[in-house]
Amino acid sequence: MGSSMKSTPRFESPLRPANHRPESGYALGTILILVGLGVLGWIIASLWIPIQPSGETPSTRPEVVASSESPSGAKSRVGTNSKKVSALDSLSSEMVSTRKKIDDYFQKAQWDSAMDASTAHRVGRARDELEALLSTLGPEHVALLIGLLEEEPDFVNRRFLLRALGRIGTEEALAGLIEHYWWCSQEQKESQVKHTIDALASADNDHSFELLSEYALSEDSIIHRYRFVGALTGSSRSSDALGIYSQLLTDESHFRVRQRAAYGMKISGSLSEIQSIERALQEEVNPYVRQSFLGAIGGIRDVRSIPRVNQILQEDEVLSTRISAVRALLRIEGTAAIEALQAARDDDSQPQRVRDAAHRALVKLGVGG
Repeated sequence: MGSSMKSTPRFESPLRPANHRPESGYALGTILILVGLGVLGWIIASLWIPIQPSGETPSTRPEVVASSESPSGAKSRVGTNSKKVSALDSLSSEMVSTRKKIDDYFQKAQWDSAMDASTAHRVGRARDELEALLSTLGPEHVALLIGLLEEEPDFVNRRFLLRALGRIGTEEALAGLIEHYWWCSQEQKESQVKHTIDALASADNDHSFELLSEYALSEDSIIHRYRFVGALTGSSRSSDALGIYSQLLTDESHFRVRQRAAYGMKISGSLSEIQSIERALQEEVNPYVRQSFLGAIGGIRDVRSIPRVNQILQEDEVLSTRISAVRALLRIEGTAAIEALQAARDDDSQPQRVRDAAHRALVKLGVGG
């Protein structure tokens, strides 16, 4: 049975005879249909394209790829148009002369670990002279300094520019520092982040205080929150940031945030803040932060805190925290503080280091007998 069947050719359909050929009319019809479809597609495409209004040209503005918005609206240079117009492209002759002086000092101030003592001395002198030159610049030089900051490859030289912008302290100068902060942050240049925030704080004016306060609470800058809080504590308006410190005593982003908020309370706090510190101390488990809270309590010197501090002196499991309690009592002073210190000194169950610390505190208070 199998031998009587003819095999079908490999690439021919079994439903079509092998000798079948399409009619010429059929082929011509197919060609006409394809041509018609092509013409119809061209007509539809031409109708779909919007007509450009007369007198207008398509925008040639480059697209910003991935800019980051800061709390105050400053954009990072990272991800923006690389062909950004620089202030250095349109300098006056006077600014060109100033730029040349700065560039010359940048070259002379380059450090090399292999240089001999005399060369190192010349580098140190060049850096001093560069700092002196930059200290003479004013608000009219801000655009120049920002332009140099954006293009200078050496991180040491950039620090000179950061300090100069901080000294000038205008809104334009501080905006340049904020933009540089975002660039450093995205590039993960932590050392430069620190120096940039330090420069921002060095302006020590109302605008820098507002920026530091804003960034201390912003979720966008949370990884550097502790640095902004630390900068606030060094501000001449630190006492105006007590609400921020109080809010951040229980911040969970980083233990250093809580430590620096406690330090802000220590140097600027008053009796009205003592309860918020004690509540935070009650909940805190990190021994280093607990010690910072005790430092804040000692700085405020409220006698109402003595029972809580004395409890920590007697019960805390961490020896260094007990010693911090001794120091807090020394700062608070008063009869109740002296009695708590005497009890710790005479308590045989206390570690010897705690007893010695209590004894030294009593000597300082004039009751060491």
